[in-house]
Amino acid sequence: MKVLRSFIPLVMLVALLAGALPSMAPAASAGAPTLNRSPPLIINHRGASGYLPEETLEAYRLAVAMQAEFLECDVYISKDGVPVLLHDGTLNATTNVVAYAAVHPDIYILGRDVDTTRTYDVTEFTFAQLQALTATCRNAFGYCTDRSHFDPTRHYRIISLVQLADFVHELYVTTGRIVGLYPETKQEGDAVADMILAVLQDPKYGGLFDGSKHNVILQSFDARQLRHLRGRTKLPLVQLGICPGDVAAAQAIEAYADGVGPPTGKTDSACVAAAHAAGLFVHPYTFLNDPSQYATYFAMGVDGVFSNFADMARKVRDR
Repeated sequence: MKVLRSFIPLVMLVALLAGALPSMAPAASAGAPTLNRSPPLIINHRGASGYLPEETLEAYRLAVAMQAEFLECDVYISKDGVPVLLHDGTLNATTNVVAYAAVHPDIYILGRDVDTTRTYDVTEFTFAQLQALTATCRNAFGYCTDRSHFDPTRHYRIISLVQLADFVHELYVTTGRIVGLYPETKQEGDAVADMILAVLQDPKYGGLFDGSKHNVILQSFDARQLRHLRGRTKLPLVQLGICPGDVAAAQAIEAYADGVGPPTGKTDSACVAAAHAAGLFVHPYTFLNDPSQYATYFAMGVDGVFSNFADMARKVRDR
């Protein structure tokens, strides 16, 4: 498979999975237990975004090599109907679109002027146009802060949800390892939610993403969108942005979702306990390269963490 030939070769992944990495058997942890008494999940946030341009195939390969258990991704629909992975609705912060448009008039006309900035919306680009751009590191704390894996000469590309699912499926077929997918709907309306389900239900994956292997979770900030998904799938659903203040609030969310994904600043022991009392799991975001941050939230009993540094998250959890 062509997409597996660069950055971290599949043979290297096989070696890592076969024992090249030290044993990381989870140890018993102090503090509150998780909802199902299992070790908290290591969910890589936009791929290994602490090391490489986010949501690129290279970032997801590195996340797998670092033993992430789920790969989080954000989904928009391109102008020609392709589900593409990008966190922002605009391309300015994570691609070279401004420089590229300066020498490509056909791309420049796709932008719009916002105050003094020419802004480029992902939904105005076809997938081919998006792939012509180079994905870059976000200028924000916690992103590409470790450049040990970064190649400045490489053309990192925006990818589609299908490409990521293909990679995860190929990994399963080749090595037997199951890595989870954790897509987020980034657009309003039902179309993006339905398109994510269509990709996951593609017969070419042989049922890998049908929920039977507990390796798919869907997330959204939009409760209405989650209710739409609830009527169409049995896959676990996560309400983002909220940590319930009491059991009643948690029960209201449990009516349409299976878990909550609050920011770390809104997560404390009380809301984790309230969520667990209603049967909701808790996956806070976003964790960086600070061991004490992980230790604090693991002690609260959170059920998983969205991390830019899966290797650090795993190290602290298994310690």
